Amino acid sequence: MKPENRTAEGIVKTPVALVQSDSVAGEIERNLDNMERLAEKAARGGAKWIQFPELTVCDYVDKAGEIAEAVPEGKSTTRMIGVAKRLGVMIGFGLAEKNHGRIYDSAVFVGPKGYLYRYRKTWLWHEPADLDYRDEWARFDPGTGPESFEIGGVRATCLICADSNSRRRIHRVAELEPQVVFFPINRHNASSFEDYAGIARTIEAPVLVTNRVGRSVTKETLGGSVIYSAQGEIVARANMEGREEILHYNLELPTA
Repeated sequence: MKPENRTAEGIVKTPVALVQSDSVAGEIERNLDNMERLAEKAARGGAKWIQFPELTVCDYVDKAGEIAEAVPEGKSTTRMIGVAKRLGVMIGFGLAEKNHGRIYDSAVFVGPKGYLYRYRKTWLWHEPADLDYRDEWARFDPGTGPESFEIGGVRATCLICADSNSRRRIHRVAELEPQVVFFPINRHNASSFEDYAGIARTIEAPVLVTNRVGRSVTKETLGGSVIYSAQGEIVARANMEGREEILHYNLELPTA
């Protein structure tokens, strides 16, 4: 899981894969099977870090509390730990988390040695019409904000989709001085390229934006997963035509 390909002094290349995939709302076992298949494919392509979209395990559903799971002891996290250990990779994925009566839209990170970290979405999306069960105010509790965590000696942090709407949230992330930002989303497409570029420039770190494809309840999602450099340049981008794709890239990161 550690970066292995050393280039210039103080810089290593980390093979990453953004998995632009479909999830069927509420069909957890089906989605976990698909995630395992795609993680295996990404690992065969050389990836050491594999990131899936927001709410990969369950997508948006009406009663999120009924399918929410504990982390790290829940079945989805336990299964992905097993996959990460078998493949020797880090896997980041999304699910509905339950903890002491609260329900969170969470991103979970696991690796060859087990559970690493989970981040709870802080800036929840408010959609009064509640189209496709996307009024997050009605279904989730907010997290407490950004934190740093470590993956193989690299200082990382996480945003989830609507978190990027909060400028205060972005500046708090920048204060953490991360070396990489994981950014899973779940939307029609990753169309706001200039907005995301500005986030990368503000934080001064590469940003890995992973979107889903396929039908989310009744909403069509078209992908457009993208990787930005710390300067806000697009260095890799997946299709925006709704097709499943694994976006591979050798990410250059400074050593800690």
